Amino acid sequence: MNKVLLKKYLNNTCSDQELEQVKQFLQQPESAGLFREVLDEAWQEMEDPELDLQAMATYRQQLMQNFQNDNESSQKTARLWPKRWLKYAAILALPLMFGIYQFSKSDKEVAAKVALLEVYNPKGQRSQITLSDGTVVYLGSNSKIRYPKTFANIREMELVGEAFFQVKRDTTRPFIIHTNKIQTKVLGTSFKIEAFQGSPIEVSVATGKVSVDRQSNKSNKHLTSVAVLTPGHLVNWDEQTEKATLNEVSTQELELWKDGNLTFNNQRLADVVTVLERCYNVNIKILSDDLSNYRINTTCSLNESIDKIMSVMSKAGSFKYKLEHNQIIISN
Repeated sequence: MNKVLLKKYLNNTCSDQELEQVKQFLQQPESAGLFREVLDEAWQEMEDPELDLQAMATYRQQLMQNFQNDNESSQKTARLWPKRWLKYAAILALPLMFGIYQFSKSDKEVAAKVALLEVYNPKGQRSQITLSDGTVVYLGSNSKIRYPKTFANIREMELVGEAFFQVKRDTTRPFIIHTNKIQTKVLGTSFKIEAFQGSPIEVSVATGKVSVDRQSNKSNKHLTSVAVLTPGHLVNWDEQTEKATLNEVSTQELELWKDGNLTFNNQRLADVVTVLERCYNVNIKILSDDLSNYRINTTCSLNESIDKIMSVMSKAGSFKYKLEHNQIIISN
């Protein structure tokens, strides 16, 4: 028996013949040592997903209960997963978060672990991702999503940064996006989430209905409603003050963002600069406090160069700018 075959077994990619070989091997006393080595190596190779510790602990408990329930109903399966290995299975499944580990009672699928995928866009890049259920995610710059290759009974994923979602409607499987302590839940709709670390979380709805909740207590999974949003409405949640602010939003602006456009409505130049730095991977410095508070009203396409966008804004705002490589200086 070799490690490559055991790794295929963990990833549920074995052929029927290979699966039978692994099953026979795991029943041998000497299998424990090699199997533990494979699990340890898989853990070492895994990227640190920066998970919430309480969520990990809760999911570990659920996973262990699933194994215990299966042991009671299937002695044949239980022999393939001795108790001393359960902690390794839990460790490997932790990054999958809420309920993504599937345990099969069939002979062909003794233990199936759904693969967790991650997409990260650095500054200056955007991407479009189609999930296994048909949902389309328009991921912004300096943003990351983590999701299972195949969804289970509940469609769940994580987001850090900003993204526009076109969720495939499925009334039997809610779609949930986790952003820190905030949970956004839908059945099928389109909406945008902005959830950068250290900043308030904002959820804006283009179509359908969206439920926004928060984890009110670190010691349990109890959720408290923040808002129920309909098209043309948004909620801004400030974790520091624990305050929710409701407002209206143009659904057209949300669609424009999805298609690669930026809309600024009476926004401070300092806030506009933050967005441009992220979208164009540039460093922008404003030399005047008065200019920082100057209000910008414009719509621009990310297909345009940063030089052209700065030129348009400088003429409207009567300020000067100097562009050298990826450095921009704004002055009176």
